[in-house]
Amino acid sequence: MSGLLTGAAVTGVAFGAATIVLDEDTTTVIEQSAPAPVEPANESGVEEAADASETSLVASIHDIVVGARPSIVSIHTTVTQADPFGRPVVGQSAGSGFVLSEDGYIVTNAHVVSGSDEISVSLDGGATIDAALVAADPRADLAVLKVDRVDLQPLPLGDSEALRVGDPVVAIGNALDLGAEPTVTSGIVSAKGRSIALPGGGSLVDLIQTDTAINPGNSGGPLLNLRGEVVGINTAVSGQGQNIGFAISIVPAQELIDQLRAGEVPRHALLGVSTRPAADGAGAEVVAIEPGSAAAAAGVEVGDVIVAVDDERIEDPVELGVAIAERRPGDIVTVAVQRDGHEARLDATLGARPS
Repeated sequence: MSGLLTGAAVTGVAFGAATIVLDEDTTTVIEQSAPAPVEPANESGVEEAADASETSLVASIHDIVVGARPSIVSIHTTVTQADPFGRPVVGQSAGSGFVLSEDGYIVTNAHVVSGSDEISVSLDGGATIDAALVAADPRADLAVLKVDRVDLQPLPLGDSEALRVGDPVVAIGNALDLGAEPTVTSGIVSAKGRSIALPGGGSLVDLIQTDTAINPGNSGGPLLNLRGEVVGINTAVSGQGQNIGFAISIVPAQELIDQLRAGEVPRHALLGVSTRPAADGAGAEVVAIEPGSAAAAAGVEVGDVIVAVDDERIEDPVELGVAIAERRPGDIVTVAVQRDGHEARLDATLGARPS
């Protein structure tokens, strides 16, 4: 898989910190989940503001940056891997994060700190201190770090649900690891409710798509609204087009962040099938079934084409991954499959992915 050194384009969606020696960016496919509903217009035909707090917008992007900078951190990690001859090779990578609380908790992406031997955090003003990983959830690409400080300035969290397509947003972070000054980019919300497949299985769902420039090193940094509030966590960029980036929506992420801060990693639902796009029409064709899995217990067979989960139509394997990612272990789902020209409906009790 292609390495990403200075933001070179790769096929699919790139997940990656800015890499000095090694990188772990990957490629995948973009898919769209159900579109976000359009807000109704009032009688005059003019769309109303999302809420009354629109009047408290910051005067300029410069003002947003001034207010947010004390809460933005650069993250550097050291990773040791083996070369083809088994000799250790030390690599370094860089990403971004933001302060969650005064007492030293910091939010970033899981892929920024994945496999790290050492983690350091550079604060606004130049101080660099060691950080400890509290907990990380690769399936949601979120992690919480802890530094030994009690005087940090947290960033306020906003309402990502109130975002509208076309609303302005600002990204701040350690793009390309260029230096102490954070990089600031701005754009708009291009779409809501996007989903992308993870390379190891599963999907990130309910993402904000933005044309705000997001580069290697921005990963884990905040996407801000014009009140200077965090509405998303920058996590990926498309290599198939221009100005297509993705951020994890902050509202659905808050519960998970609280769990990670407490040192808890939640379990994720697992159906237990490997699939590929159906050869004849829509659906996800089952090519392998994990023994003892929910799919095996429900009677799913190799060769079945999964066409729906709880009456939600499945067009391809990515949509199947999204449907399962939106549920929890123990949930009972009805899986509709095409088999020998007929449709069968099978009830499956979802299992849990290994930690």
